[in-house]
Amino acid sequence: MKVALVQMASGTDKKVNLDKSVKLFNEAIKSKPDMIIFPEYQMVSPDYSDPEGLKTNSEPLDGDFVTTFMGLSKKNSVYTLLNVSEKNYGTLRPFNTSVLIDDLGMIIGKYRKLHLFDAYSKLESSLYEIGRLNPGPTTVRSVNFGLQICYDLRFPEPARLLKLLGVQVLSYQAGWYAGERKLETWKTLLRARAIENGIFVLGTAQCGKDFTGHSMVVSPYGDVLAETQNDEDVMACDLDINIIGKYAEDVPMMKQRRKDMYDVSGL
Repeated sequence: MKVALVQMASGTDKKVNLDKSVKLFNEAIKSKPDMIIFPEYQMVSPDYSDPEGLKTNSEPLDGDFVTTFMGLSKKNSVYTLLNVSEKNYGTLRPFNTSVLIDDLGMIIGKYRKLHLFDAYSKLESSLYEIGRLNPGPTTVRSVNFGLQICYDLRFPEPARLLKLLGVQVLSYQAGWYAGERKLETWKTLLRARAIENGIFVLGTAQCGKDFTGHSMVVSPYGDVLAETQNDEDVMACDLDINIIGKYAEDVPMMKQRRKDMYDVSGL
């Protein structure tokens, strides 16, 4: 299957971000992908000094932002993975949400970020409500996809859970903040999640002065099949799903786990 990763630089103006997203979608569709993936903060890049502004900009999943892409997905017969600030009840903080739309324009998957980025002097929990939906696979053209967001990448447990549930491709939508060691951490963890689970891993990133960019496609062997720099870009890549089976034969680690000696499922 073919995926197209959209690397973009979102700002705090939701209308500008929507217009840019549509433009990049139209660019991505030229490669005839099965799926188009946008990064975290696609709808609006959060201003930590203005949590009320983020709340005001948030939308329900039947709002203009998502429905625009429901129409585009149907028109172009393509799956689309968005990232939105999902409106919460009353005065509660919004959710940081992945929304998967199928090629008929229907929402078939939703994931709310489990691990909020309260690290490196950031306090994402002051902006968003923590997700409480268990991650699970969603089928895209007979391929099992798993959805994760940014800081989730530092936690190996959800990736392993998704692997055990049959996921073949794991997507991380990210606004990975730039800083000392941050780019190497991003690239290393994407490869680690792929190698330790024997699956394809996709990292779709924000770019610009505040973020690392460097969206990546990684094979089960840890090979970097495609990588951007730190500019707005659309990167298409073919995934040979048969490689997953070959890797499992070469490295049968899932069968070799010593569950008689360790089982983390109950911890």
